[in-house]
Amino acid sequence: MSEINLDELPAPNVHRHKRGRPSAIWIVPIIAIAAGAALAIRTYLRAGPTIHITFESAEGLEVGKSDVRYKNVPVGKITEIGISDDLDQIVATVELNRGAAKLAVSDTKFWVERPRVGVGGVSGLGTLLSGAYIGVDVGTSADTTDHFVGLEKPPGVTHDQRGKKFRLLAHDAGSLAIRSPVYLKRQQVGSITELALTADGKSVEIEIFIDAPYDKDVTETAVFWNSSGMDVTLDAAGLRVDTQSLTTVIAGGIAFGFRDPAHTGAPAADNTRFTLFEDRARAMAKPDTEKLALAIRFDEPLRGVAAATTLIDFQGVQIGNVDDVRLGYDAATHGFYTDVAATVYPRRLGAAYDALIAEGAPTGRSGPEMLQALVGRGLRAQLRSANLLTGSFFIALTLEPNAKKLTVAMKDGAWTVPSERGGTDQIQDQVASIVAKIDRIPFDAIGNDVHDATHAASSLMGHIDRDVVPDTKKLVGEAEIAVEALRDGLAAIRDNVAAPDSPIQQAARTTLDELGRAAFSLRGLGEYLKQHPESLLRGRDSGPEPH
Repeated sequence: MSEINLDELPAPNVHRHKRGRPSAIWIVPIIAIAAGAALAIRTYLRAGPTIHITFESAEGLEVGKSDVRYKNVPVGKITEIGISDDLDQIVATVELNRGAAKLAVSDTKFWVERPRVGVGGVSGLGTLLSGAYIGVDVGTSADTTDHFVGLEKPPGVTHDQRGKKFRLLAHDAGSLAIRSPVYLKRQQVGSITELALTADGKSVEIEIFIDAPYDKDVTETAVFWNSSGMDVTLDAAGLRVDTQSLTTVIAGGIAFGFRDPAHTGAPAADNTRFTLFEDRARAMAKPDTEKLALAIRFDEPLRGVAAATTLIDFQGVQIGNVDDVRLGYDAATHGFYTDVAATVYPRRLGAAYDALIAEGAPTGRSGPEMLQALVGRGLRAQLRSANLLTGSFFIALTLEPNAKKLTVAMKDGAWTVPSERGGTDQIQDQVASIVAKIDRIPFDAIGNDVHDATHAASSLMGHIDRDVVPDTKKLVGEAEIAVEALRDGLAAIRDNVAAPDSPIQQAARTTLDELGRAAFSLRGLGEYLKQHPESLLRGRDSGPEPH
């Protein structure tokens, strides 16, 4: 095959075409790219920080649907829900809006808003239609963070609420709970926001929030008390029921006031601590500046006496409460006894205690020593009934002028008072004595005598009905015949005007004589029966006949 000579080939004829306009089909993708870029830029500009919130449960939360709301305004959305590494909690990843970046501070609080029914009312009903969402309470800290621990329920107080927080220390919480109301003059002015045991576990610390402007009414002299339930009092004045509202009866509540409304003092500072009293009476009582231990030994059972509830009464004045009741045994007498330990406040006696102190001053004896000296004057402790309906008791300290003179010294600084049976015990003893006397009455013998007397009376009535009544009826009939004859005789005298010696007059006189003798006999019989009624049963004795 011969080789081709390239040089012999003819030169190509090249024609160059002019470039035209781009095809219209490229406009659509260009617009799409531009729109996507604009959307990406807008999303980037609007995007805020991404935060992670841990909750106990993801109930009601949905990725891409559940959002984050501040004051019910959406400020972010859940983009992912996962489980923590320890499998104990869920972690919700939230993308906040760019304008909501200030929410990501360390003291911001998050919670899941769901329908709730509680002491404070019903909340979250809107989520029945819109679904659950994450609520936000924006903090005031300057430290930012992207990890938060969510609350299981909304906080009692949000950072934007105006008012003050105060802390109350109570022996126990009773029926109080978070969101229980706080009252001033029966008007709700706040609520309980937190309730927890103290570090030593002996008391309960309660945090309350008082809304503005009522927070200024909480002064340094304010006193708080537990107003839960109803205070029912039954005494000589009648039945009284005291309660703040129906809410406090069901869910508990707290009230506060002042011992001296004329001197309330300055407004208390935020987080000031107060004592929560058990009731209004204890809150309004004047503080006791002096206390004294009291020791009493009883040789009788003390059913109904209990610590903190049984009162100590001195001549009608409540001066203390029982602290402890202990049962003891005396090996020498082989008997049981009960020791009562109480705390009394002598200053509650007022001017009487001041007079005792003045009386003991010349001899150098103190007030407690003068109280102890009253034992030598007949001071005794008695258990008395406080309420017959409830069966409660109180211990009365009273002067008994006929009591045996005793000299008892104070023991370990405690006012020692002997006891004696009295009050209810005396009534019980008297009742027992009466019952014993009643038991000695021979009711059986009396019943037998009554039975015999009833039988004899029945026999007497039978004899009267059988023998006496017929004779009496016969006698009465004869008397009626005699009276009729007399009437006829008188009529004949009136009609005939007979002479005095006429047969009619003689018959009339004879009839009258017989009638007189019959009446005399009836009178004698009546007198005899009156003096000897037993003759109706045994018959007439052999004695002289009645005249």
